[in-house]
Amino acid sequence: MRSSSYLIRLSTLCAFVLLLEYAVLAIPIDNTNFINATECPRIVSRKEWKARERRCYEIMPVRPVPYVVVHHGGTDTYCYDQESCSAIVRAYQNFHIDDHNWCDIGYSFLIGEDGNVYEGRGWDGVGAHAPGYNTQSIGICVIGNFTGRLPNAAALKALNDLIACGVSLGKIKNNYNVIGHRQAKATECPGTSFFHKYVKNLPGWTEHPKPRNSTDTKPIVQEDDTDWKSRLESTSNVHVYGYISIIGHVDKDHVPEAISSIKWLYITCQVACSISIVLQVKMYIATTTTLIFATVYVTLVTQEAAANSPNIISRAQWGARAPKSPALNLKLNPAPYVIIHHSTGSRCETQAICQLKVRQFQNDHMNRRNWADIGYNFLVGEDGNVYEGRGWDKQGAHSVSYNKKSIGICIIGDYSDRTPNAAAVQAVTNLIAHGVQNHKIKNDYKLLGHLQTWATNCPGNSLYTMIKSWPNWSANP
Repeated sequence: MRSSSYLIRLSTLCAFVLLLEYAVLAIPIDNTNFINATECPRIVSRKEWKARERRCYEIMPVRPVPYVVVHHGGTDTYCYDQESCSAIVRAYQNFHIDDHNWCDIGYSFLIGEDGNVYEGRGWDGVGAHAPGYNTQSIGICVIGNFTGRLPNAAALKALNDLIACGVSLGKIKNNYNVIGHRQAKATECPGTSFFHKYVKNLPGWTEHPKPRNSTDTKPIVQEDDTDWKSRLESTSNVHVYGYISIIGHVDKDHVPEAISSIKWLYITCQVACSISIVLQVKMYIATTTTLIFATVYVTLVTQEAAANSPNIISRAQWGARAPKSPALNLKLNPAPYVIIHHSTGSRCETQAICQLKVRQFQNDHMNRRNWADIGYNFLVGEDGNVYEGRGWDKQGAHSVSYNKKSIGICIIGDYSDRTPNAAAVQAVTNLIAHGVQNHKIKNDYKLLGHLQTWATNCPGNSLYTMIKSWPNWSANP
């Protein structure tokens, strides 16, 4: 009796799987479904720039990728319109295929000074641009030679927007690292001026990247996406792994569990449906079962691998005084604006010194300015820590016209003539990403410098120039 009931339940499971197949197939898969108010730059497709057919294609084994590698073309050939840029991209592809004997153009994307992005191997293909990083990075080449000058504003904006777009689409990790090509091999690329004046100041730039041995994993060679069903006609590990690779990133450490679970579901349905003769379950159920399981699994993995939370030192930890009165709630929440400040004065590189300075700021704001509390929502030190001020959801006292609708972030130190170190920049990046993820900051927030809201030099000339290259900076508050 128990075995009969068990078979009935398993047969019901098979029927449920069949119904889910039609439901899943009815859902359109479109990258635009995953863009959360992050505007992607215009990407000129391979068809548009008249690419040659690629000889082969390898799926990126690590997704979302943890690195962005920035290149320049290295020749004094520039372009300012789509026609000219397309011709240069075709020349690059010919050189890479014919002279280097590569499968395709080496870069994931290219950018012209027309402000357009040109599709190379795209988001999901292994590149041929930086040894040790081809299987774990998006390679972006700005067309031209930038040894003695920076790319123009249109190209720099396209670079920033493309990286932000990749993060929004789940193609680039939220806590990604940026490196220049010269950090991966002995080369001048991406040019002295471009590297030192811009790339090193990008959010996420790291001085200590970690190359990846290309033999760590074996990427799946995919000739044509249309043959994915045929690749699932076998339940061997390589086919199941290949399917997981197509629909989303699964950490390689978890692939064995995924494979075991997928096989179990498949075998269970096959046995149950054969014995009960209730349903004639065909091989394509394996495809549907895999899709259902892997989709759920990828969702869980993605949630678990969310952006690194910033290390926030609480008010109690840094020894805050009690406020004179409770802070008012933001009028607009999540906040549509993020305002960047500097404190002037000396910087701090240890938690002890940073906490001392935050206490001094609070005393100054409460005693001399007669405010209810420290004015900022958060402060960031060059120790890489974030210090809680008024916190999330609360009105600050840092930017008169924006206190009711913004999160005010102060980087401790004077940045008139220099930029904050990498630890501070990364902390600000993580804090903003954390705020967006937890619905404290709008997805399409605008980033401003204090001087855009008030007659002041804050956040200092160097820092202000730097934040103008950050995602979501707005020239029109």
